[in-house]
Amino acid sequence: MILPSRSVTILNLTLLIAIPALADKSSTRDLDYASVPPSSGQAPPRAVQGDLKKELQLAGDYFMGRGVTRDLEQSAYWYHKAADQGNPEAQVELGYFYLTGMGVSPDPMKAANWFARAAGSGSRVAKLNLATMYLWGSGIKQDQRLGFGMIHDLAEKGDGRSEHYLGLLYQLGIGVNQDPAAAEKWFDKAARHNVPGGQYAMGTLYSVQAGHEHDFPKAADFLRRSAKAGYVRSMHSLGLLLINHPELPQAPGEAVKWLQTSAEAGTWRSSIALGILARDGRGVSKDEAAEYRWYSIATKQSKTDAQPLVGQTIAKLRANFSADQLAQADQSVTEWMTSHSHADSFVFPAADRTKYFPMEEVYAVDPEAPASSEITN
Repeated sequence: MILPSRSVTILNLTLLIAIPALADKSSTRDLDYASVPPSSGQAPPRAVQGDLKKELQLAGDYFMGRGVTRDLEQSAYWYHKAADQGNPEAQVELGYFYLTGMGVSPDPMKAANWFARAAGSGSRVAKLNLATMYLWGSGIKQDQRLGFGMIHDLAEKGDGRSEHYLGLLYQLGIGVNQDPAAAEKWFDKAARHNVPGGQYAMGTLYSVQAGHEHDFPKAADFLRRSAKAGYVRSMHSLGLLLINHPELPQAPGEAVKWLQTSAEAGTWRSSIALGILARDGRGVSKDEAAEYRWYSIATKQSKTDAQPLVGQTIAKLRANFSADQLAQADQSVTEWMTSHSHADSFVFPAADRTKYFPMEEVYAVDPEAPASSEITN
């Protein structure tokens, strides 16, 4: 069985410059739950109120479920508190939340406002995010030439993430004519600056990109460095690369580990891949129940994309189970989805910075871009 070849270059384009018209002073009045205590029912400790560092840590804890139940609304609440104190990193986080609808109602205009405020304080991430919004016309009047120019300026100044995004613009022909050679040049620069997205792009070029030299050991090195930095798409691609090329150096169970971590972050293609492995007994025990479980998880993660691929197989597997076995399997799927209900672009290792700022960048996915998305027989 072959997984769909559509899929997975991330167009992570983030935002730019403070524009006076955008930089109105949002406040906690923007959040209709601003005065509501944490959903746990416990009032916030008085020691946290007004303490910027503690507000940021609490926001990050709620975002990642670190020591508390994961609660995106509470994460947004505490980032808003910190953002109102003028912290540019918190302003970027809050802009990301508004743009993606994480913990708040989606509102691209408010996102642009917060990015503009942070950019006015010198945040390069905010500037990159604002440039992205110009490219797509999200929350701001579309101007692809301006967005491209802003990203190009940041890249020329050695900003690694901007180098990666500039490569994507050249690759996809957004705001500029398509130029694969220029795209690879900027991807390589980003990878040399240890940008996970740039490493992912280089790994994709060397593993599956049509018309490009394939060098699987080199691809695995790029993808492994990116995956270790927490980049979920690299985890998926690396897992598949190691499965398809068992001759590559790899730790026992490494491929399955990366696919499982990617699946837990919401990648439905990884869930299907794990179902295939359970079906064929590759890297794991042959197990119809596990196959059914992973396929079912994939259909819930993707909403519609996975169903045409595995729907008939799920129906056939259901016929093989007793009523009790089926009930138990469905319950395990429900419990798994409850524990892994949100799709993430990054899975972060413990680090001081990610304790406060788990997610900074805006990601817009191009579903037609090439990526390592197949398991071969």
